[in-house]
Amino acid sequence: MSDHIDFEERYQTGNTPWEIHRPDQSLIDFIDSSRLAPCRVIDIGCGTGSNVIWLASQKFQATGYDLSPLAIKTAREKAAAARVNCTFVNHDFLLDAIDDTSFNFAFDRGCFHHFRDPDSRLAFAEKIGKILSPDGIWLSLIGNRDETREGPGPPKLSAREISTAVEPFFRILSLTAHHFDFDHEGIPAMNWVCQMKKRPV
Repeated sequence: MSDHIDFEERYQTGNTPWEIHRPDQSLIDFIDSSRLAPCRVIDIGCGTGSNVIWLASQKFQATGYDLSPLAIKTAREKAAAARVNCTFVNHDFLLDAIDDTSFNFAFDRGCFHHFRDPDSRLAFAEKIGKILSPDGIWLSLIGNRDETREGPGPPKLSAREISTAVEPFFRILSLTAHHFDFDHEGIPAMNWVCQMKKRPV
């Protein structure tokens, strides 16, 4: 995808600090506050599927995409154990063709920020726009360049880098500084919670 990260190796070794094994609180808050009715949802970079499984439990028709075969295998096992009906696809979202263009809501938790090249970010945003129905919504959780704490963390983007990539295809409804939902010791990394609505074609 980007930064040449071997996500399959990360899942094989368990070096996956982004995995919290429960739905992300920012996603829950968005669904609650927006009162988004159950619809067709895609989670891009879904990992082991916690957000997809939660959305399915809330009666959304949920699909998760991820690069890692192991992550997708684990997600399917978790969905079966939870007895929810959802779909997981082992694809590279940016490079592989997606024929489905009728999703109503797109979510990514730390996928968009891995594209360091501005053209790749633009292509990612454009592709999300293409798979969303008219008036589709995209919620993206993005590493925040205003981060001041030391130590490892997610890639970081500025508000300007985000807006440059997404505004040709989306209207930004809100861009709020927040923190990633986190299950480890220490201070959680800062992020942007970016809510967007697809522009009319």
